[in-house]
Amino acid sequence: MASDTLHIEENLALMEQLLQCGTNISLWKYGSDGHLIWTNSNHLVLDRIFENTGNKAYMIRCCTQYTAPLVMGGELGLMWCAVFERRNNTPWTIYVLGPVFNSEISTANLEQSVLDFDINRAWRQGYLDIMQGLPVVPSTLFFQYVLMTHYCVTGERLTRSDLHFQKWNPDETAGNEEPEHDRMRVWLAERALLNMIREGNLNYQSAFSHANLLSSGVRTGSQDPILHAIVTCTSFTSLCVREAIQAGLSPDTAYRVGDSYIQSMIQCKTVTELRSINHAMYEDFVMRVHKHHNNPNVSALIQNCRDYIESHSDQPLSLSILAKRIGYSESHLSRKFKQEIGVSVTAYIQHARVEWAKFLLMTTAYPVSKIALELHFCSSSHFSTVFQEITGKKPQQFRREMHKI
Repeated sequence: MASDTLHIEENLALMEQLLQCGTNISLWKYGSDGHLIWTNSNHLVLDRIFENTGNKAYMIRCCTQYTAPLVMGGELGLMWCAVFERRNNTPWTIYVLGPVFNSEISTANLEQSVLDFDINRAWRQGYLDIMQGLPVVPSTLFFQYVLMTHYCVTGERLTRSDLHFQKWNPDETAGNEEPEHDRMRVWLAERALLNMIREGNLNYQSAFSHANLLSSGVRTGSQDPILHAIVTCTSFTSLCVREAIQAGLSPDTAYRVGDSYIQSMIQCKTVTELRSINHAMYEDFVMRVHKHHNNPNVSALIQNCRDYIESHSDQPLSLSILAKRIGYSESHLSRKFKQEIGVSVTAYIQHARVEWAKFLLMTTAYPVSKIALELHFCSSSHFSTVFQEITGKKPQQFRREMHKI
């Protein structure tokens, strides 16, 4: 047993050095009852935040059930992850990585968190300095560090799909069913919206409306609905700017467009006006990326046909409907579409519908049968067959794996 403990400590010492190389992620060691044994962080106030968010208590409950790492979240986009060490199948020690931010955080949100976390007035500036010094680590990279730490502790190799993700409310017991508006689903909806920008996907209207139903926005703690909406919309605009740059839009253009919309948002006097500008901003970025990706070798009419399919994938579509719309005969449209796009009209419609199905599987609790019906498949089995042919997975498998990320 002593040799095993020494081996783990040596592995973690190496992992600690690796974490300090570029990301400077803190490492914490807790007993199975939650008492802090050791940390390399100089800021013990972070342990208090971990506790006040409810994550520590949630972690302790989960350590009796989970062997794979547990990813936890909090206000402001903070993330922690717990790696569990068991001895004789009994919880023994918990190693925690974090906290980190999964994206840049604004000064305004940090200042509001002073009130949310009930930070003593004498320590407020120190708290802000600590929070501003926390590393910003994309979720995908953070998960890799987590899996490496798990290997150091247990010697077990896992993949991202093995990770457990915190339920929507840390105060809920680990086995409870997730409510419809849980944070995981909100995060997946946000990722789906940003992916639509990256792809220049014109089927954004329904997705944007649906995502707005999942969340009331950033939790600011403010009772002012205008301030709350401004923080939410400007934060989302910043994410859209970064996604558009990733999609190939020039940073100069993306930041200029984003700054212009943010200035308009800040000057808004009503929530309705803000929502209108936010919708226009999102649509603008989708259209700019779509235009950037537009193939000059595709004729205007075929491009128009493709755009119509992408933006109406949840409506009745057929070769006949599309041919009438652009004024081609069905045979001519079929031949020309296949020649310019590389796939048949039917195959393109199926791909567009599968992309929309992915969004619904990630962000709703709709049964597969309802999704198949909404997307005009003749049956659930036909939908499942087409979905598996395109993605390599059955719809339910896709949903389970996405909710483990």
